[in-house]
Amino acid sequence: MSERNARTDGDGDEADPTRVGRRRLLGSVAGASAGVAGLGATTDSASATGFTGCDDWLEAPAEYPEIDLTTGNPTAVNADAVEDSDEVVIFVHGWLGLETSTDQAHTLERALADEGYDAPVLAASWEADTPNYWRAEGESETAGRRLAAWLEADRIDLEGTTVRLVGHSLGGRVCLETLPALDDATLETVALLGTAADDDAVCRDGEFAYGIEAGAEAVYNYHSENDDNVCYGYDLQSLSSGLGCGGADCSGGWFDDESSTPDNYADVDVTASVEGHCEYAKPGVGCVPRVVAHFD
Repeated sequence: MSERNARTDGDGDEADPTRVGRRRLLGSVAGASAGVAGLGATTDSASATGFTGCDDWLEAPAEYPEIDLTTGNPTAVNADAVEDSDEVVIFVHGWLGLETSTDQAHTLERALADEGYDAPVLAASWEADTPNYWRAEGESETAGRRLAAWLEADRIDLEGTTVRLVGHSLGGRVCLETLPALDDATLETVALLGTAADDDAVCRDGEFAYGIEAGAEAVYNYHSENDDNVCYGYDLQSLSSGLGCGGADCSGGWFDDESSTPDNYADVDVTASVEGHCEYAKPGVGCVPRVVAHFD
């Protein structure tokens, strides 16, 4: 766990601790950014705020295993083999990804298999297909609670099964919302891929710190400064740097005290291998080899 609780560059070396955090820079131009973010609220469109959808996923089989988190009573289909496995990966798609949820999970499954990891992958589908980003972000909390409820409803033997969550973009936020909603269970690993959340939300005084400490053995945040959707689109949405761009920033800025991330949290800089928001989980590109290495 050498990368734990440290910001790293593409070679795994610790980044320069003296560099100015992106959140501080954003603070100095908040007024200008607010005008652009307002455009997103007014037009109610994804394109106005810099986010773009992902495509080119591998086509999933017709009966691909899937959890439906769009209702208050989450159910799974085609999941018998998954529920009987001693290890399972649950993939959570991001904003505007509901229609391609199983394709995205299947694409990740192929990338994992290329690295010699053959546990089944289960798609978790939630209400993310609204052009209003803020509405989708609000749904992420509900989706996280529903995923936690499904996990603890004897669908999977959490005592005897290794459960790993992988969340892309706003799906990473769903994973973070899942962890504090778990009553007694602790998941093995959580992999956040280009996550759309504030870069200080995972600090010890942030909204997700408790869940990280209580709900998972290890949480890895794979971030890339080539991820324009998070590095620019999320910045304009939230007036805060995105976790999926530069990793956690616990410097405190001008008004808050400096803190740190939980001991079981690690930033993993994959800028050298991830060239865009849609590349993290695809075979042959992205950071799946690093994800599999951290499974061990």
